[in-house]
Amino acid sequence: APATLNIIPHLEYNIGAFFPKQGMYGITRSLVALAESLGVTFHYNQPVREIVAQDGRTTGIRLDAGQAAAAGLPETIEADLVVSNMDVVNTYRRLLPRQRQPDFLLNQPKSSSALIFYWGIRKQFPELDLHNIFFSGDYRAEFDCLFNRKTLTGDPTVYLNITSKYKPGDAPAGGENWFVMVNAPNNSGQDWDALIEAARRNILAKLSRLLGTDIAPLVACEAILDPRTIESRTSSAQGALYGNASNNRYAAFLRHSNKSNRLKGLYFVGGSVHPGGGIPLSLLSAKIAVGMVE
Repeated sequence: APATLNIIPHLEYNIGAFFPKQGMYGITRSLVALAESLGVTFHYNQPVREIVAQDGRTTGIRLDAGQAAAAGLPETIEADLVVSNMDVVNTYRRLLPRQRQPDFLLNQPKSSSALIFYWGIRKQFPELDLHNIFFSGDYRAEFDCLFNRKTLTGDPTVYLNITSKYKPGDAPAGGENWFVMVNAPNNSGQDWDALIEAARRNILAKLSRLLGTDIAPLVACEAILDPRTIESRTSSAQGALYGNASNNRYAAFLRHSNKSNRLKGLYFVGGSVHPGGGIPLSLLSAKIAVGMVE
């Protein structure tokens, strides 16, 4: 694994990688513009309540009646094909309640989540770069906390991203924009307010020690993204980032297919199905699904 993972720094330092000037959301905007140029119509803020099926095949989707009416849309939209980008577990649980559920898939342990602090910092740190990782002193204990104890370790591995290193306009003059992320367990009903408070304290202490500067007074503004919010915003099962966990040697072979073997005309894309999590693989899942349709 170490040699394989060295492909990443090799790409960045020896070959070079692209930096999205408008942030990661700029990629989303570009994909939307490309789709619209090909004739795709987007209907925003229209919650899908059910994938409609009859006689073993999908026939369309059912929307929230009130919001559909307000937008001048019918409650039920007929379609020959339906593609779900929702976490596959919640696709079955929420959108296919009348269909037989794949219990083995739904009951698999979920992957880890993330806790992210967005900090505006009133100082520049020339010793830091775009990507910075500060590892835990006990990696095994960290993952024991995540997957067995469903909590956060006191000494987490911290990933710090600072886009203002490459695009100064992302932060005010003399400051930096810090994206501070630690691994977190998926949402299993923990006391997240207490966990977040402790994590913030531990992260600030760790970064202050390693950088030789008290970071807490330098935090000018803050926003927080935790597993609860990830779950509510993205419909991911328990706020898991990668769908079902990949903690055993068979996990890669247990990913849900991009095509339903129970309902004709139903396809799945995104990080919770084949081939896996992360933006490149999620896009690849869409390419695979398109190939299946064609």
